[in-house]
Amino acid sequence: MFYLRAGLLLSFIISLTTLKAQPVKPADHGLKEFTLKDVKLGVIRFYVDTVNIKKKKPFFIEINGSGGLPLCIFIKGKGFGSIYNTSNEQLRAATQKDFHYIILGKPGTLFCDTIKTNDDATHFDAHRLIANYKFSAEYTKQLSLNWRVAATKKVITYLINKGYWDGTKIAAYGYSEGGQVVPSLAVADKRITHVIDVVGSGLNQFYDGIMAWRVKAAKGEITQQQAQDSIAIELKRIKDIYANPNNTRLEYLGHSYKRWASFGLNPPFEKLRMLNIPIYMIVATADESSPIYGLDYVQLDFIRLGKKNLTYEPCVGCDHYLNNPDADKSKAHTDYNAKVLKWLSR
Repeated sequence: MFYLRAGLLLSFIISLTTLKAQPVKPADHGLKEFTLKDVKLGVIRFYVDTVNIKKKKPFFIEINGSGGLPLCIFIKGKGFGSIYNTSNEQLRAATQKDFHYIILGKPGTLFCDTIKTNDDATHFDAHRLIANYKFSAEYTKQLSLNWRVAATKKVITYLINKGYWDGTKIAAYGYSEGGQVVPSLAVADKRITHVIDVVGSGLNQFYDGIMAWRVKAAKGEITQQQAQDSIAIELKRIKDIYANPNNTRLEYLGHSYKRWASFGLNPPFEKLRMLNIPIYMIVATADESSPIYGLDYVQLDFIRLGKKNLTYEPCVGCDHYLNNPDADKSKAHTDYNAKVLKWLSR
């Protein structure tokens, strides 16, 4: 809960490049851009891989993490340029052969944007520059769970009507915040055939913050009274968020009240247990952004209900990016992409 903005940063990086030719357009990344206009939702930008784009294929829709960052960021400094992706390039490469890979942009956010710095290639700090990126006013106005669900439904309808779908699978893959979106999307759109929920949330996301204070007290890092006082302050703010569910001027931990209220009103486990389609959940036991204890509850609830449609896979010792410091980091994402595709092929 405390790391939502950082959860999307620098997940996948393209190396330092010269200033002569920069891959800043969707086509440079093997994607075709589409735009839809809606009276309520505004402009919806989405991207489809160009491999066999004229063929009918199943859909693989990626719902990415939190924050109003573009899918591509170009950092331009003194004598150098550097490209950073906030989408999962490895996932796109793994799925594009057998699926139409589809990813939505955020509201009011172009595919790529430039961040300028006066530093040279030796001294620039990409993490700091991107962390200070200002989200667009349209993003703050529109972004909510409801926007992400409604926009994705419209994209699916458009692509089906245009003849891209082969009538078989539509897999909704959600990472981090996207992992909170896909359960609601699948409940709202019966065309979804498979849900892949990666390091999302199980219980009400506000619970993560409350639990964090309890854990600190249990570990002796703070006193029990300090934990209780901190929780009381948190609950007061949470009450204010629920009392102002459409407010986009007030913020909490870098996101608008509107964003927080929309997700807080829809705990993922309540949506997940409504589904009878196959669900694959990948969780990380050392994840500070999406703590495991809230996600473990989903598995417990499915056992209670006698539901057999959940595959629950913990990445033991892994962080929010499915990296394990004691394992070979270069294989972490590739292995899980392969597992997702194997699961989908059943």
